[in-house]
Amino acid sequence: MRLIGHNDLQGRDSLQVVLKGNFAYIGHHRGEAFNPLTGKREDNGTTILDIADPREPKIIAHIPGRTGAESRSVQVAERLLPGKDFLLRNQESSGFAGFEVWDITDRTRPRLVSTIGPFQAAHKSWWESATGYAYLSATQPGWSGQHLVIYDLKNPYQPRFVSNWGLPFQRPGYAQGRGVSLHHPVISGNRAYLSYLFGGDMVILDITDKVAPKMVSHLQFSPPSPGIHTTVPFTVLPAPARGSGNVHTVLVLSEEAFSADCRETRRKLYIVDATDETNPTPLSTFTVPDGNFCSRGGRFGPHQFAETRDGGLIGGTLLYIAYFNAGLRVVDVSDPFRPREVGFFIPSPSVKALSQGSKIIQTNDVDLDYRGFIYVTDRSGNGLHILEYTGGS
Repeated sequence: MRLIGHNDLQGRDSLQVVLKGNFAYIGHHRGEAFNPLTGKREDNGTTILDIADPREPKIIAHIPGRTGAESRSVQVAERLLPGKDFLLRNQESSGFAGFEVWDITDRTRPRLVSTIGPFQAAHKSWWESATGYAYLSATQPGWSGQHLVIYDLKNPYQPRFVSNWGLPFQRPGYAQGRGVSLHHPVISGNRAYLSYLFGGDMVILDITDKVAPKMVSHLQFSPPSPGIHTTVPFTVLPAPARGSGNVHTVLVLSEEAFSADCRETRRKLYIVDATDETNPTPLSTFTVPDGNFCSRGGRFGPHQFAETRDGGLIGGTLLYIAYFNAGLRVVDVSDPFRPREVGFFIPSPSVKALSQGSKIIQTNDVDLDYRGFIYVTDRSGNGLHILEYTGGS
């Protein structure tokens, strides 16, 4: 791995990073920091950076969040209307839980154009520029836990509700208390891959009919697995099973590490055969060896891996995994029975984070730009690192 560039993101704790063209969009955890662009302290919200030169990424705007809000999620739809680009983000605060749509045609002057909600929870989303549909992880009144909420955002000024979908025991009228909660969806064509961080694990959903989605399959793991954080489809060539044709579809599923100092069962990645999507079958797992990570402070284990490159599903056979205090890990899944690590990068604490008393690395999310550069965020205020993978696959 090679370090290309860095921006301290004003010391804000950061989560989702999305790359589109020469811009990076960062969603932040709750908190506040001083913004030199405005000369004010602002609640953490959404940061927009110009990355035309990845060696010197520059903040061009920060959209403050509502007071005390989590603004972790961000999505971007370009040219959704003629000459217009838009940003969708979540807001979870004591005053409002929902999503906001911003006109970002002028990246330096974002303008709020509509809101979606209120919900009881609003976590993460997936927004397709090609169709205009937004797939939200949220909780509607009467439902149990976060579930899929579909909105038509072809006209971002007038969001239109389409449907709710949840597992049977999440729906209104069913006995509550199962604790099942959707983390977020990943969309590929007419399929939604749903990851349930707390129970439920993974669902493949047919979304051909947006009003009435249909479950294709539901994969559940036995305890002690707490549930799945992320599910992304990959195509592996050639197929590892003789007689099964040339195309083999696998799903990569990631759990999330929660407890500091390894005070939990080790979380892992699962490689699942989904060539027959009605019968997904686990093939293998991957973990980073403990080494001395359990004594470094903070969480150790997987969180989010790169889902997209320049806004489209990532493809290929390399996984780029945010692994908290173990930094970024690169894993080759060309042989889905034997995933192997082929690179890693552990950032050093930033000057800004050190000045604020934090020495812990907590690599939180990762995404790729159109050039193949890798962008990682940190939930302990260590900013944005831009990397290049220099190994082979």
